[in-house]
Amino acid sequence: MSNLIQPPKGTRDFLPQEMALRRNVMDTIRECFILYGFVEIDSPVFEYFELLSRKCGEEIEKEIYTFEDKAKRKLGLRFEFTSPLGRYYATNREKLTKPFKRYMIGKVYRYENTQMGRYREFYQADADIIGSYDMSVELELLDLAVFILAKLRFNDYEIIINDRKILDGIINAAGIEETKKGAALRAIDKIAKIGKDGVIKEFQKNGIGRGKYNSFIKIVSFNKGLDDKKKLLILKERLNEAIKDELIRNKAVEGIEELLYILKNIGAIGLNFIKYDPLLVRGLGYYTGPVFEIKSKDVSIGSFAAGGRYDNLVELYGARPEGACGISFGVERMIDIVMQRDEKAVKSLPLSIKLYIVYLSENERLYAYKVAKTLRLKGIGAELCVSGKPDIGKEIKYADKKKIKYVVIIGEKEVNENKLTLKNLHTREEKFLTLEEAITQTALKFEDRM
Repeated sequence: MSNLIQPPKGTRDFLPQEMALRRNVMDTIRECFILYGFVEIDSPVFEYFELLSRKCGEEIEKEIYTFEDKAKRKLGLRFEFTSPLGRYYATNREKLTKPFKRYMIGKVYRYENTQMGRYREFYQADADIIGSYDMSVELELLDLAVFILAKLRFNDYEIIINDRKILDGIINAAGIEETKKGAALRAIDKIAKIGKDGVIKEFQKNGIGRGKYNSFIKIVSFNKGLDDKKKLLILKERLNEAIKDELIRNKAVEGIEELLYILKNIGAIGLNFIKYDPLLVRGLGYYTGPVFEIKSKDVSIGSFAAGGRYDNLVELYGARPEGACGISFGVERMIDIVMQRDEKAVKSLPLSIKLYIVYLSENERLYAYKVAKTLRLKGIGAELCVSGKPDIGKEIKYADKKKIKYVVIIGEKEVNENKLTLKNLHTREEKFLTLEEAITQTALKFEDRM
């Protein structure tokens, strides 16, 4: 088959049944964002390349889809929502209520190798809070994540946290030059994928060396059985001794105190399963404090949600510095996890329409339209037959194939008596009812649409 009629590499078509699952996941996330007080915004799908690449890191910069417009301006498709948020906030800050709690759900684009859970066009769902330096922001976002996952019936996952201030301190204590910090952190960020030997090769390729890798690992090695709070207190002692630069040492200690605060308080809100991981980096260059990732334990697909604090980002776009932190959910990976856990997830999910209305001849068409309009005004999904000469058998098969639960049949008798025949396609039972009786007896209320 010609490539011209296939979706471009890394993109996909979705059948109606697949879209029902995707919409269900995204609507659930959206409803949870709203419950937590986040407001929705939107921004362009492309921005000036210079803006997108301002502080994303070398690895991500290579993945940005770029193009020139007719005026020869270099533009790029958004690869995530946080950099555009920095520009959005700087532009609109005087109009926004602070702290500004925003959410956004939409497509982003990355030119990267495709595999399970990794695509070139994909949906993200982000929630961010700008205007507070307090660690209660992190607690709120972590609680939001757990709330969403409970709604989606995710229960086999782990949440890990770290702090970029601590990592900066460890880099210094391990003797890694400031100019090599980015390369070192990018290498360590890949340790789960490429292993210890792969990270050492990355170090050596960037002129850092095996010895400094060993120094880094030694600093974050702890005896088995220690809880996270004890590990952080030990790490605090090690960094206080090893870091000579007072500013870097104080920042590292500040990062430890931030994590200790989070770990102290997560139990009170039922999140005591969150764990400290000293090797968690998060590759994006704009993070400045706590970072976190959420991974499935039973499906090998990488992290499906992640985020962190980025207090310096909005300053890059002309606004005064503001405390800021956010979380991003990889919608595609979450859907892939649902599908891997239950192969029938798509096939078993009903579409939103619960009623299919069939008229037997042109004489009943107008009455059928009135019935459909009444149902829709009550928030009930109703699809109307569009055939000029309906065949009742074929129309019922059509509704059955679409998993529509009820068929409303309208003929001459129904019109004359201002009623309808309601057929339940699950039980094959038929009833001759008024529209109000049909709504009541079948509990076709707004919440019954899905």
